[in-house]
Amino acid sequence: MAKFKWKTIFDTNKNAKFREELQDMSSDALSAVNELANADERHANAKTAHTSGQIKHGVFTVENRLNNHNSRFANLVTNHDGEDVKEVVDLRVALDASIHETAKDRFDYDFQITNDKIDDARLTVPFKELLRKHNGNFTKAMKEALQLGLLYPIWIVIPPGNYMMSEKLTIYKDTRITFSDGVYIAREDGFVGSMFVNGQSGDMFTGYNGHGNIKIDGFGEVDSAGDRVKEQCSVFSFGHARGIKASGIKVSNVCGGHAFDLAGIEESDFNDIKCEGYVDYKGDRWFSAAIQVDLMRSSANFGSFGAYDNTVTRKINIENCKFRKSKKLGGYARAIDSHTSTDGYLYSHINFKNNTVEDTTEWAVSGNKWQDIAIEGNTFNNCYGGVRTLLPSISSQYTQDPNGNPTNRINKVKRQKINGNTFTNITEKHAIQVYGRKGYQTIDDVQIIGNTIDGVKLKHGIHVSDVNDFIVKDNTVKNTEHHGILVTRSSYGMVENNTVKDVKGNGIRLEEGSCDYVTTKDNTIVNVGYSGISVSGSSKGFVSYNDTIINAGTRSVAGSDNEYDGIILMTGVNNSKITDARVSGTKMRHGINLTSTTSNITHYANNVKGAGYSASYNDKSSNPITTPENIS
Repeated sequence: MAKFKWKTIFDTNKNAKFREELQDMSSDALSAVNELANADERHANAKTAHTSGQIKHGVFTVENRLNNHNSRFANLVTNHDGEDVKEVVDLRVALDASIHETAKDRFDYDFQITNDKIDDARLTVPFKELLRKHNGNFTKAMKEALQLGLLYPIWIVIPPGNYMMSEKLTIYKDTRITFSDGVYIAREDGFVGSMFVNGQSGDMFTGYNGHGNIKIDGFGEVDSAGDRVKEQCSVFSFGHARGIKASGIKVSNVCGGHAFDLAGIEESDFNDIKCEGYVDYKGDRWFSAAIQVDLMRSSANFGSFGAYDNTVTRKINIENCKFRKSKKLGGYARAIDSHTSTDGYLYSHINFKNNTVEDTTEWAVSGNKWQDIAIEGNTFNNCYGGVRTLLPSISSQYTQDPNGNPTNRINKVKRQKINGNTFTNITEKHAIQVYGRKGYQTIDDVQIIGNTIDGVKLKHGIHVSDVNDFIVKDNTVKNTEHHGILVTRSSYGMVENNTVKDVKGNGIRLEEGSCDYVTTKDNTIVNVGYSGISVSGSSKGFVSYNDTIINAGTRSVAGSDNEYDGIILMTGVNNSKITDARVSGTKMRHGINLTSTTSNITHYANNVKGAGYSASYNDKSSNPITTPENIS
């Protein structure tokens, strides 16, 4: 039905032809308009007038909402187990309707999308104009630029140039700072304290709710100038925050402090950073690390601001970074470190991967109360010590509760991976040490796999002490001054397929107290000063299977107290087994030596012919079992 009407007859007496044509055109136009009106009415009533993607609903389209809800519904139905005990898998559906393996994956995905949107929306600060406004004063220009971060997400791009920094600068949430190639920022004389912080004195944040989502990137250098400014300084100090991302920059010449001081930080990444040069003039910061992994314990831990609620640093990734000397100063004490703790609080999910660490004057990596960690693919060269994870001493202040009261206990930690690293020229300590606390607490579920160790000047290649449920596998240990692999008071472990060569002590040593149910298997041990495999300490359930030992006992002195064997069990070892061993070489005392303090030792199918300068096989044990039949 027609919706519109207008006059179609015009009084144009002077030109009848014009009147006729005008009348025809007006009629055609009226018909066309009415047809459009009818089409619009049909469109409005049609079931397929629009796709859901063309209709907005809030900030989303109807299509997005329908897909999201459909995915959630399907996921709930297909994963329902009938007993309602599974994770609510509906949480795995992201805002864009994609389904993820875990709820955490989904949250990480949505969180990253949100961060990307914030990053895209950052206000670019005209930093060159601010420099001109402040007559080239970098500190004043930067302070004004950073203040904008209180109002908006901002992006500050620092142009190439040499700048001096005279006081602390505060970085607020949702801020990105890019150091252009050619940027050099140096600390001025008299400047004491942190250079960049993410809070102000007096702030009292809790948890991870401080200023986060901060990016530091680019190619420039921040020089703490510790060669001339002989006062303690940390370059970047971040507390109570999540989402700190730093990449590409160089931090140099730190005095006493840290390149990055992290207290109460989570979900943060540090990639391709160079930390070069450190000095400790006063001698009281001999342990300081380039990257400090800390908790909000007290102002002595993190002095910039509070609150001191023991929020721990967790979920951090440090990858592809370099820690070394600078042109002006020596190497750091440590590359990464935690040395403080509080009862009931654990550092966790720390990944230190594919980094290069050189010339440290202490342990390159030292982790106190670290759980769920991976130290993998790193190179350590010319360091005092390699990788150490440990628990605090029972008498330490770091076993106190949050109120400072002694607890007389030590928290257990689990799941540590130290895999695929390379160690050369470790000068004072071990290449790898995992260290629980004797008589108090163990570290559990430890992997030490695929490491290459060549050159340990004083100590052992690998040492696990007071550890349960461990695997030491596929490692190569060469040229150590003491034992290749040392296991102390540790149980339920596997020492498998390792190559130990040219060591001054034992190839593999189990000692002190009970090392129960430890298996050595498929190891190759060549040219060792003491015994190839040595087990003592009332250990039970030890098994040696298919181990090869060549030229053990190179430091043996016949007839003295310093005589060594291919394999020796002693000091109360019981209910253990040695089979399919191959032992050769004449510098050792015995190929296999079972002393009179051992009992119930199963041993057969071993080849020790011609081994040792005394009897190749010396069995003084009580109740030996020398056949493969079942024992009942």
